[in-house]
Amino acid sequence: MSQPYLIILNANLLQNIFMAPLNNLLTIILVGILAGAVPKNVRAQCGCAATECCSQWGYCGNGNDYCGTGCQGGPCYSTNSGVSVADVVTDAFFNGIKNQAPSGCAGANFYTRQVFLNALNSYSDFGKLSTADDSKREIAAFFAHVTHETGFFCHIEENDRSNNYCTPGDTEYPCVPGKFYYGRGPIQLTGNRNYGAAGRSINFDGLNNPEIVARDNLVSFKTALWFWMVNVRPVVNQGFGATIQRINGALECGVSDIVTPAFFNGIHDQADNTCEGKSFYSRGVFLGAVDSYPLFGRIGSDDDSKREIAAFFAHVTHETGHFCYINEINGASKDYCDETNTQYPCNPNEGYYGRGPLQLSWNFNYGPAGNSIGFDGLNAPDTVATDPVISFKTALWYWMRFVQPVMDQGFGATIRAINGALECDGGNDSTVNARVEYYTEYCNQLGVDPGDNLTC
Repeated sequence: MSQPYLIILNANLLQNIFMAPLNNLLTIILVGILAGAVPKNVRAQCGCAATECCSQWGYCGNGNDYCGTGCQGGPCYSTNSGVSVADVVTDAFFNGIKNQAPSGCAGANFYTRQVFLNALNSYSDFGKLSTADDSKREIAAFFAHVTHETGFFCHIEENDRSNNYCTPGDTEYPCVPGKFYYGRGPIQLTGNRNYGAAGRSINFDGLNNPEIVARDNLVSFKTALWFWMVNVRPVVNQGFGATIQRINGALECGVSDIVTPAFFNGIHDQADNTCEGKSFYSRGVFLGAVDSYPLFGRIGSDDDSKREIAAFFAHVTHETGHFCYINEINGASKDYCDETNTQYPCNPNEGYYGRGPLQLSWNFNYGPAGNSIGFDGLNAPDTVATDPVISFKTALWYWMRFVQPVMDQGFGATIRAINGALECDGGNDSTVNARVEYYTEYCNQLGVDPGDNLTC
């Protein structure tokens, strides 16, 4: 799930989320969660750890197979405290969150306590764990994430709606062309696989009509509860940190661990100190830009993520000369205006030559990149060469739109997506080989096999 808000796991966040009108006990419970408290569970009869369930067959573990029907001990789903969710999620509790949103928010009339409770009828096990405290911890955790994802019930849809969040090759839940599976609803449901599975469970067409999650508030809350019960509930007994991991762990705990200072600077330091890009490109700026593209480096397995990151930096290394160049050499003398493109008409006083980490070029790229990121790409293309955050965002915008969808076809397909018309099919073998050399080198640094189909 994705939103531009940063989770800060400390008491200050709690003070912002839960104001005086809220139940003091629940506030204390939330503090316990964020401090790392784990529900205290009785050790199961089959010798499981206190945080595990003993299944009906006598095996230890978590999830519905262990904690559901027939569970013999531990934090079983079917053994609940009888806590009434409605008695915990009072008007004061719910509105104490909602009333902190700025006036005029899209979610003001969309998210209501009553709709939440109506959706809860389809998920009767939510907030009903083995003890009253455990039940309240789960409710508190759910609303902590909802508060973060929606900005105190302000946002219905993700702010950056330029990404389709389509996982290529998913035959069970294939993407529908023209549909965008960006974050919507209380938990910001994201990705074609989640929309497809949620729709199948709740009974709506998540692949062909993902927009319903932002239009039907009952369906919207149901998607949040569906995601919670399927993906988060199995780990709530492991502490609040485990719920973060299940909701957005890959994004909040991920790319920076692969693109370490040693990795980034290992490229950056090879540029001459006189290079204009030396003080322009930095790891911190890159990671800040990645926040707007949460699926970058997050498709498939861990190895797939490393291959994608290696591929991205291989192309960036080639395009910028190890982060030396910001502007294309002699770019201002070249004509990158497609005059047949009436949707993104050229400004005759501007040049659309290569700029930034992937050397964004042509009016038909500057126009939509600017619209997506929030700058005037047609009338102020030089912004890409003067603002390092926007510069990295243009590279990530291009990558997510044109390159990531072909990553599963091998590195050669990414060359074709970036500069295939000039380099592939014998166009420039030496340049292709240079890109491949960078890619294999970075794969080796990250400890991953580069895969097949390296050239084009």
